[in-house]
Amino acid sequence: MEEFTARIGIPSFIQLTIECWNGLFLLIMIVMMIIRRQPDEIGKAYNVKVPLTGEILTFYIAVFLYDLFDIICTASYGDTSASGRETYLVSEFCYYATGAFQTLFFLQLVKTQVADRNGMKWLKHLTTAFQLLHLPCIVLLAATPFTGALYYFDELNHYNRGAFYGVWYYATLASFIYIIAVIFLTRNRNDRFFMKICVTAGVIPLIAFLINFVYRGISINNISVSVTVLIIFVMYEKFRSDMLVSGVKEAETVSRELTESKLALEQSNNRILMAQIQPHFINNSLLAIAEKSMDYPEVYNGIMNFSHYLRSHFDALGDMKPVSFEHEMEAVEAYLELEQDNFGDRLRVEYDIQSDDFYIPPLSVEPLVENAVRHGTATYMNGGTL
Repeated sequence: MEEFTARIGIPSFIQLTIECWNGLFLLIMIVMMIIRRQPDEIGKAYNVKVPLTGEILTFYIAVFLYDLFDIICTASYGDTSASGRETYLVSEFCYYATGAFQTLFFLQLVKTQVADRNGMKWLKHLTTAFQLLHLPCIVLLAATPFTGALYYFDELNHYNRGAFYGVWYYATLASFIYIIAVIFLTRNRNDRFFMKICVTAGVIPLIAFLINFVYRGISINNISVSVTVLIIFVMYEKFRSDMLVSGVKEAETVSRELTESKLALEQSNNRILMAQIQPHFINNSLLAIAEKSMDYPEVYNGIMNFSHYLRSHFDALGDMKPVSFEHEMEAVEAYLELEQDNFGDRLRVEYDIQSDDFYIPPLSVEPLVENAVRHGTATYMNGGTL
């Protein structure tokens, strides 16, 4: 252990310890995120689906690999054996590759979550241009194991920056500045949760990236990325809990409204049923009374006219479709015969109907006749003619 510490140095040993713990926490968070992708019983019951779960999981896996390759790089530092050199060479290449993936991944999120959702084609094209900006970096990375373009290892197997390292550095720096600028300028159009994630994932690593360009003792960039992941995890869990609580409340509200709606429907059905029962009961009762009054023509005719009058009104309330004028006049005649029994010779009725072959809304004539009797003929001592 002393030989290992002496080879990589105390600062690197501290960084290695921190990154090992970070990797363990990252692995735990990845497992939890995988479980989170499948809603639990409560989430299923209330249809709670947390947005960006897949994207955050992808980012976590990329960071875990980024951290893992850096651990291997740190452990291989200064190991001049053949296996040590090969391990350092492969792990450093993978370290750069996963770093490039993270940058391109966040640029892709800008395209899908900001440009596409808001219909900003110009922003989509501009973001694509920034993605293409990394194409030379990918080419340089592919050539580096043979040319040392981005980095190389000396005879002591120590890492050194290559002649074109600045191309990689400034392309990455420009991309993160661009992402932060886009999120800031479109903040009023973006989902708040997405905006918080992008700001956290952009600002913290960007600051560390700037520091590491000058200070090379400890890879602050790697530590900052791990801290970013932890902050995003806390934000995600809080957002998920808030969505779950909101989903439960919304489900309870819908359930309560549905229950109230069912109760109102039942009450309405009861009222309709009673409205159907009462007219039939009244009409049947009148017919029964009329049957017993057949020996008294005036009483019988009065009851039958009243029954016909009521049935016309009940039918009109149950069905508002147009009726024939002839059908409407049956209700009018029944009403007038009842009123003639009441007013006697004071009410005289004359009919002058020249056509009855047409349809009218139900109860459109009878109320006019009723008003004419009640507010016209009935107001005169000697009655009148309708």
